[in-house]
Amino acid sequence: MFAQVLSAALCATAVLATPVTVKRDDFGLEWMSKDSSLPKVVLYNTGGTIVSTSNYSTIDNVNYGSGPRVLPEYLIGNYSVLLDRAQIAIVDMSKAGGSSNLNSTLYYNVSKAANEHLCSEGSDIAGAVMFHGTNTEEDTFFGVDLTLNCSKPFVATGAMRPESYISNDGPSNFYQAVAVASDPKARDRGALVVFNDRISSAFYTIKTNGNTPDTFKALEQGNLGACIGGQPYWYFEPSYPVARYHFDLSSVASGENLPHVVVLFGSQGFDTSLMYAAVANGAKGIVIMGAGAGQLSTGAVEVAGKLKEQGVPVVASLRPVTGASPPKPFEQNYISSGYMQAGKARIQLQLCLATGMGWEGCRNVFEKDMREVIYNDSTEYYFS
Repeated sequence: MFAQVLSAALCATAVLATPVTVKRDDFGLEWMSKDSSLPKVVLYNTGGTIVSTSNYSTIDNVNYGSGPRVLPEYLIGNYSVLLDRAQIAIVDMSKAGGSSNLNSTLYYNVSKAANEHLCSEGSDIAGAVMFHGTNTEEDTFFGVDLTLNCSKPFVATGAMRPESYISNDGPSNFYQAVAVASDPKARDRGALVVFNDRISSAFYTIKTNGNTPDTFKALEQGNLGACIGGQPYWYFEPSYPVARYHFDLSSVASGENLPHVVVLFGSQGFDTSLMYAAVANGAKGIVIMGAGAGQLSTGAVEVAGKLKEQGVPVVASLRPVTGASPPKPFEQNYISSGYMQAGKARIQLQLCLATGMGWEGCRNVFEKDMREVIYNDSTEYYFS
């Protein structure tokens, strides 16, 4: 009975208090607008909890997803204050199933669209927002962050509670993301993450809790700002994260061509045969969550050296939730990930390989900035 009532409610047409006009632009985007003088924000809807509902009850935040899917138009209709902040166009990129079923083709496609819509010469679009399932959202927003070729804001958001929940967080996150994406002060910061009143850098932000709304955080680096009264308040002047590298995907034909990179867990008794098996199964690179600050076993280091001879890079990331995997003061058979957790190290290694960097080029992208700080930019000392 609950599911039937919910389905009927979601199918109902939301009525806006103020008339809305819809105009198509040169990109083929249709803009929902109350006021044509407001900034334009394009929404990339890839799905996720923010557009999900439960078939069970209004307090289900565990087994939802089987209920009727909510359209972004429904959210805009129910929360028309969104159109008091910006004009909104929707690009649907959603797929069946949760975000755990997604692959790197998604961030490739979102990045291609964002580069066209935001970075094309003469574009009057102020910024972009992305809906995404939170389970793998950091894979996508990190991939877009490293490949977006202009200063306009790209803002990732979503929800930890479905739309059917008694106190859902999606509408607030949606409004705040639009407010950030339309704010000129959001430029020149790289991609951003807006959840639960906080604004953080996509380069450093990770998901820290599997269940609560207060989950996306840059634990060591801190937030860039907060949303007060729904509006962005910035703690710092604009700047890009240290060690953020830009990759040009224009030479990559499609997301399906991105190299396969696997992540292995460096537990006690680590089975090094998994490294050979990964390569045999098509992996072009490997990331190992090493013990502590990216420590690999003697056996793993030995295998990494053999794979290096084949041009297959091994990156040592770290198992703890914060900290860094720093490079050693001598030449290694593997690459250290610095402050990157394994998931982000996988994306960056994939992009290094996709853009034609060899083993040395990949190492330079990962290690250069930290190596200069620790070893005073002394190449002779580093390789002594």
